[in-house]
Amino acid sequence: MLRVAFALGLMLASTTSFALTPFERHFLSVTQGMTSFYMYLLSNADSKFLKAYEKDFDEATQAIIESKDPSKQSFLKRWMELKPSLAYENKKGMGLNLNQNIRLGFRAYVVDLYLEFNKTPKDNKYAISAYERIQLFSSMLSARALDLDSSIYGTNLFTDHDRLLDQVKVAEVIESDLKALLSTDLPKNYQKELRKVEAKFRFMKPSLVDYTTRSATYLLYQNALAINKIMTEQQKDQKVIASSLL
Repeated sequence: MLRVAFALGLMLASTTSFALTPFERHFLSVTQGMTSFYMYLLSNADSKFLKAYEKDFDEATQAIIESKDPSKQSFLKRWMELKPSLAYENKKGMGLNLNQNIRLGFRAYVVDLYLEFNKTPKDNKYAISAYERIQLFSSMLSARALDLDSSIYGTNLFTDHDRLLDQVKVAEVIESDLKALLSTDLPKNYQKELRKVEAKFRFMKPSLVDYTTRSATYLLYQNALAINKIMTEQQKDQKVIASSLL
C-alpha cells in the first residue's frame, strides 16, 4: 500500500512539476554556486572554481527572473543586491579575503531559500518529488559545510536564524527519501544509480551534520556534483519511473 501511495505521489509530481520550478532552479544554482565559491577560496584561487561559480550564479539570476510567482519576487530583489558583492579581495601578503558581512548575508539567504521551499502547501506535497528534495537538500548541505570549512569562525557566528536550517533533520529527510525510492520496483539501472547516491551521501554525512568533523573538501565537492548529476539524469524519465512502480 505504501509503495502504491509513493508511486502515485511520483506520478503526480511528474505531471504537475516534472522539472524544477524557476524558484527551485534558483535554489539549486545558488547552492551549487556557493560550493564552488568557497572551493575557490579553499583551493587558493583555482580558476576552475571561479568559472563554475560564475556560471552557477548567472543561472541563478536567470532562474529567479523567470519566476512568475509573486511570493518569490522579494528573492529577485535580494539576489540582485547580493550577487555583485560575492567577490573576494586579494590583499597583498594575505591572499584572498571575503568580507565577513557578505559571508553572513550569503548564509542567511540560503536559509531563507530553504524556508521558502518548505512553505509548499501540504495539499501539494507530492508535487515536490523525493528526487527534487534529495538533489536540492544535498546541494544545500554541501554548500553550508564548505562555507563553514572555509571560515575561521566556524559556527561561532551562527544566529538563531541560521539554526532554522537544522542539518541533522535535513539529512534525515534525504535518507528517508532514498530509502523510499529504493523500496520501490524501480528498474535495476535506476536502483544501481540510487545506491551510488546513498553510498556517496553516507560518506559525506559526517561532514554535513557535524561541523567539527573535517573532510577532504575536494572529495566533498566532487560527491556533491556526482549526486546532482545522477538525480538530474533520473528525473528526465520520471514519468516512466512512476508508471513502473504501480
